[in-house]
Amino acid sequence: MAESDMSIADQRPLEGIRVLDFTRVVAGPLATRMMADLGAEVIKIEPADGDLCRTFPPYAPGGQNPYFSQQNAGKRFCSVDLTAPGAPELVRELVGHCDVVVENYRPGVMSKFGLGRDVLCEAHPALVYCSVTGFGQTGPWADRRAYAPVGHMESGYIEHNMRKAGSGPQQPALVLGDIVTALLAASSINGMLVKALRTGRGGHLDVCMVESMVYIQEWVATELAGGWDGPNAGNCQECPILVLPDGRVWGLAGNPAAWFDDAVAVMERPDLADDPRFATPEARMANRHELYAEMTQWAAGFADFDDFRRTLEAGSPFSVSEMRSISELARTDWAQHRGLLAQAESGYAVPARPALGSGIGTDGHIAARGADNRETIGGLLDLDDARLDELESAGVLVAD
Repeated sequence: MAESDMSIADQRPLEGIRVLDFTRVVAGPLATRMMADLGAEVIKIEPADGDLCRTFPPYAPGGQNPYFSQQNAGKRFCSVDLTAPGAPELVRELVGHCDVVVENYRPGVMSKFGLGRDVLCEAHPALVYCSVTGFGQTGPWADRRAYAPVGHMESGYIEHNMRKAGSGPQQPALVLGDIVTALLAASSINGMLVKALRTGRGGHLDVCMVESMVYIQEWVATELAGGWDGPNAGNCQECPILVLPDGRVWGLAGNPAAWFDDAVAVMERPDLADDPRFATPEARMANRHELYAEMTQWAAGFADFDDFRRTLEAGSPFSVSEMRSISELARTDWAQHRGLLAQAESGYAVPARPALGSGIGTDGHIAARGADNRETIGGLLDLDDARLDELESAGVLVAD
């Protein structure tokens, strides 16, 4: 390979792309964190009181706690008080040096400071401007406040889980709505960047949490077509988790009520085929917990998980898993081989990257609010120390 070809191969996917990041908490910050992992220069502009995530427990001096570190590693940390005289003008000057603006304020907030999509996209036709909200920029619900628990409830996700699990409504432990919104925002921004590079025109992206939650539910079309109540091997709620008497917890991908013949064969239990409880698909679903109990009793006879996995996967279409905590996973040879985690400058381990590939991953940079003001904003706008001192004295640039 020629030297020039090698240098191209070593380039990071988004190298040369600059992102102005006005996001807070999870959905927006995770989207821009992904862009930083892909090589973009992400300049995080925090408000005067900082990103709320800096206050999340366990609190650390400078707000560099593990939660904030995970969502924001690899960015450059600046802070501008948009209410200070001259601050919006400074930001508009910064936008002229950027390819992407991402914000997750409520509709109208950025426009109040003269930083709305219409103003900035008109001034910079190639700009990609992404707004992240709960219910979108337009429509009768646009002004509603929304966090992940709201998105889970309003999108059909909680109701679907409740109905399929046969349990009461319950929120997931993770802010799933924020996470999937971040993923769809990042992918949409990258797609719009391709258009901007190809045509010279970017545009506005209106990314909405409720729409994002609908987009990732794979049974939406089926539900709207009338639903499906029969056994289905691919429905997660119908895939049993086997809690063994000694405390081991193993899971199946696949529903024994749907793959009944395979389950009976691999367990070497032909008698179950003649059991009235399992005589029809409907009976198996009605008595599925008794079928899971039979499989749990069989699984308990294996000395270890690897033996169980080899036996089940060799003789049936099931795949299996062993329940682990994230700490247990981090200690596995697999995690070490993949480089699953990276060390942030805050000292915390964070997920290393969205994909394993050349030039993808975080540099781990994390800093206090406004720590990179002078180097990043000053360097980008060619401001000398005297001008930076003036901006700090005027309250435009703030830092801990």
